[in-house]
Amino acid sequence: MYSIGIDLHKETAWYCVFDAQGHRVSHGSLPADPESFKKYFEGVPRPFKMAVEATYNWYYVIDIAEEYAAEVYLADSYQVKAFAKKHKKTDKIDARLIAWLLHRGDLPTVAIPDKETRKNREMLRYRMRLVSDRTRNIVRLKAMLDRIGFKGTGNLATAKRRKEIGSTEIPEPYGRIARGYLARIAQLSEELKICGSDLKVLAGRDQDVMHLMSVPGFQSFSALLVKTEIFDISRFRSFGALCAYSGLAPRVHASGGHCYHGPLNTNRRKELQWILLENAWHAMRKIPRLERKYAAIKKRKGCNTAKVAVARDILKIIYHILKEKRPFYPESERLSA
Repeated sequence: MYSIGIDLHKETAWYCVFDAQGHRVSHGSLPADPESFKKYFEGVPRPFKMAVEATYNWYYVIDIAEEYAAEVYLADSYQVKAFAKKHKKTDKIDARLIAWLLHRGDLPTVAIPDKETRKNREMLRYRMRLVSDRTRNIVRLKAMLDRIGFKGTGNLATAKRRKEIGSTEIPEPYGRIARGYLARIAQLSEELKICGSDLKVLAGRDQDVMHLMSVPGFQSFSALLVKTEIFDISRFRSFGALCAYSGLAPRVHASGGHCYHGPLNTNRRKELQWILLENAWHAMRKIPRLERKYAAIKKRKGCNTAKVAVARDILKIIYHILKEKRPFYPESERLSA
């Protein structure tokens, strides 16, 4: 079976092909667009297996390759670097390295989410960007109004307050700028409302998401975000593996009898880590055990370390919910059962 390694970029993709005996058959580059990939895969002798580096734009390459290749893999960019030469790096060499590791069976890979999960991820990230954009415009508008001595801006996320500011006479050109900000904030707020409704529909279709919503502090957005980031709990051999994937495990360096635990690992799912840390505040108010744990750790190590510990406990709850296909049972229900 032929082994194809692809180093993908925005405009160009480099490829390298090895045969079953480990001989390099061909290498080169092609435009990074769907038609070029279809034409290339049609000309490759079959059967073949293909691996592409997990760049930001791998979706369409995987979708096309699945129509032609016997096996399709997504190379872990972070771990592939460990096999690369330190003094020499080009796109051509990267493609050859991916193909060679694939041929040998040593290629470090990441899981490929299904199409539905990818669509849900894009919807969730779109909603996060909408919130970020609206907040950015609100902060800029407030800052401008503060500069001209306009006090009491209030909560500009509400339509009532935006209408009040819009009807207030503000000297030019500040008035025109303020109206521009207000229009953008209103547009983003309306889009957020529509996006939120769509996400509620998606959440209602997934039983796992409904189970996750039984955890205190988790609504449709946060539960759906957790599910799409994990997407298949069976791929984690233990809770520790999920914890490392989520970015809630510390770095560990042990040598010569000395063990050092450092900050959280930077190679993680950023969105998953963020939502777990955000929801830690809500969960600890509803679950007495977590509140007691937070207070005890905060005294010894500070609030940030305590918050991470609570987030880790929430992740353990999520792990068992997804593994056992059941909702969250509060402590009172478990004691009475």
